[in-house]
Amino acid sequence: MYAYISGTIDYITENSVVVDNHGVGYEISMSGSDLGVIHHGDEVKIYTHYHVSDNGIGLYGFLSRETKRVFELLLSVNGVGPKGALAVLSVLSVEDLTYAVLGDNEKAITAAPGIGPKAAKKIILELKDKLDLNDAVSETLDRGSAAASINNSIKNNVLMGLTALGFSSSDALRALNSIEITDDMTEEELLKAALKNING
Repeated sequence: MYAYISGTIDYITENSVVVDNHGVGYEISMSGSDLGVIHHGDEVKIYTHYHVSDNGIGLYGFLSRETKRVFELLLSVNGVGPKGALAVLSVLSVEDLTYAVLGDNEKAITAAPGIGPKAAKKIILELKDKLDLNDAVSETLDRGSAAASINNSIKNNVLMGLTALGFSSSDALRALNSIEITDDMTEEELLKAALKNING
């Protein structure tokens, strides 16, 4: 119904934002991560998903089309509603969710309020063939700071290096997910740590 809504942020609540578009205020539910980077008075373009269910009607918004796409993929998982999908995207970026799904990291997904182990398993099972790591990394590089971009680029290079050495993507991702990555960590240090985790 609405592809996106552009306007000025009138006010922000804990879970939503009201965007003034030519005198009409649209209340849009958003993830905590998106709400954390916008402010009262900002001019915004919010990509929207209009959701109708037995529980009511809601308008859900995202600062990027890729995040909206992943939200809709989460909705396709049986048992995951819009609140659950937003909860996941509040604690995990698109890239981190992709890493979690491809690396079978249930624990990362259950960090979202209301998402238990059963739902996390379903998300992993149903989205494994639908999420692409390169798309997720590109999205993060486009939106992130310079430091975040460097960090994600190193992470992706190490992942490709591990798969080139013959390790499966799942094993490589599990190894990376178990490492506490710091901003000053070099590619070589990360690769060594990942190899230690895989071989250990």
